[in-house]
Amino acid sequence: MAKLDTEYEDVRMNDSSCLQSGSGINAKIDYKFASKGPQIRAAVAGSIGAFILGTIIGWSSPVQPQLQSNSTEFGDGDNMWIADITLDDDQMSWVGSLSNLGALFGALTGGILMDRFGRRSILMAMSLPYFVAWMLITFAVNPAMLYAGRLLGGLAGGICSVVSPSYLGEISMPSLRGLLGMFFSSLLCAGILVTSLTGWLNWRLISGIAAVDPIILLIAMFFVPESPYHLIKTGRTSDAEKALKWLRGPDYNITPEIVQMETRLNAELAEKFIPSDLLKPWALKPLLLAVSLMIFQQLSGINAAVYNAVAIFESAGSTLDTLVCAILLNLDQLVVTIASSLLVERLGRKTLFVISESVMCLSLAGLGAFFYLKENSSTDPAIIESLSWLPLVSLILFIAAFGIGAGPVPWLMTGEVLPAKIKGPGVSIAVFTNWFLAFVVTKSFVNIQEALTSAGAFWMFGGFCVFGTLFGLLLLPETKGKTQEEIQAFFNKRK
Repeated sequence: MAKLDTEYEDVRMNDSSCLQSGSGINAKIDYKFASKGPQIRAAVAGSIGAFILGTIIGWSSPVQPQLQSNSTEFGDGDNMWIADITLDDDQMSWVGSLSNLGALFGALTGGILMDRFGRRSILMAMSLPYFVAWMLITFAVNPAMLYAGRLLGGLAGGICSVVSPSYLGEISMPSLRGLLGMFFSSLLCAGILVTSLTGWLNWRLISGIAAVDPIILLIAMFFVPESPYHLIKTGRTSDAEKALKWLRGPDYNITPEIVQMETRLNAELAEKFIPSDLLKPWALKPLLLAVSLMIFQQLSGINAAVYNAVAIFESAGSTLDTLVCAILLNLDQLVVTIASSLLVERLGRKTLFVISESVMCLSLAGLGAFFYLKENSSTDPAIIESLSWLPLVSLILFIAAFGIGAGPVPWLMTGEVLPAKIKGPGVSIAVFTNWFLAFVVTKSFVNIQEALTSAGAFWMFGGFCVFGTLFGLLLLPETKGKTQEEIQAFFNKRK
C-alpha cells in the first residue's frame, strides 16, 4: 500500500510539473475515459430544488380562482377540518409575489452559505424550509400562514437558485457542462408544468402533494457527492479525489484534474478575498456579464406575456379553459427548454441567446401591434377579426423563444463565467438582481399597463429585447466547450 501511495504521489508530482511548466492551469485534460452517467445523476439530484421552486412559482396561477371564490374548504360534513379562506385582489397579489420577495433575500445568503457549508450540504438543508413552507400553505387557516409559506418557500428557492447552478458547473466536465447546466431551467419549467397539470385539484391537496418533493430532494442529494472543488478548497483533498472518482468513473485518471483544481485554488488563495475584489477587472467584467444576462431575462417581458395569456387566447377567439391555456404555455416552454439543452453544445450559448432575444422582440412587436389596433376605437372590427391569429401565434412564439435562450442561458452562464474566488458573492448578486426585477415587474405590471396601455407595455419590453440582442451580438462571449480556466483567461486578457 505504501508503495502504491508513493507511486500515486510521483504521478501527481509529474502531472503538477507538467501543468506548471506547460500551459499552467489552462492545460488540456483528456476526458475520453470519463463516464457521463454519474455526472447526469448528480446533476438531476442537484436540480430537484429547481423543480420545487417551479412548483412554488406555478402554484398561484391555478389556485387563484379557488382562493378568491370561497372554494377553499377541504373535507365534507363533520370531517371539515380546515377553515375557509377567501382572498381579495390585494391579498392574492401578495400571495403571488411574496415568493419572489423571499427568493430575493435567499439569493443574498446563498453564496455565503454554500462557501461556508458546501453545495451539497446546503441543497440537502433546503429540503427543510421547502417542506415547512408547503405544510404552512396546506394547513393555512388565515392569509398570514399563506404569506409565511410563500415567503419561506421563495427563500429556499432563492438559495437553490444560487447553489444549484454552481454545483452543476463544478461537477461537470467541459463537454457536458452546457447540457447539465440546462437541467436547472428544465426542471424549473417542469415544476411549473406539473403544478398546472394538478390545477383541477383542491389547492390544499396540490400543496400537500408538493410537500413530498423536498423529501425526494433530501434522499437524492444523500447519494451524490459534494463538489470536488469545494472539498479541495476546504482542505479535504482525499474526499475530493473520492468525489471526482465517483463523478468520472473508474476508468478515468483523476490526478491531472485534481492537480489543475489545486493549482487554480492556490492562485486564487494567493490573496484573500475582500469585497473590493468585486471591483477589479478580472472579477467585475464577468460579474457585470452575469448581472446583465439576468436583467435582460427579466426585462424580456415574460411576466407581461404570461399575465396577459388569457386575454391573448380570448382575442384569438379561443374558448379554452384558462387552466388548459396555462398548461399549453407551460408545456411549450418546457419542450423548447429541453430542446435548448440538446442544442446548447452544438450552437453555443451566444447563438441561442441572440436568436432568443431577436425572436422575442418580433413577437412582442406583433402583440403590441394587435393590442394597439384593438384598443384604438377607430380601427375597423373586420381588421381585428382578420388578425385574430396574430396574438396567439406571437405568444406561442414568444414563450418558445424565451425557453430556448433568454430563460436558461443566464442561469447556465452565471455559473460558468464567475471566477471561483468570487463565485459565492458574485452568484448572489446576479441572482438577487434577477429576483428583485421579477418582484418589481410582477408587482407593478398592472400600473405599467395603465400608464402605457397593453400595446405600450409590450413595445416597451420589445425595446429591451432589442438591447438584449445587441448585447448578445457585441458583448457576450462564447463559453461552449471551454474549461473554467480558459473562460477566466479570456476575461483576464481583455484590457
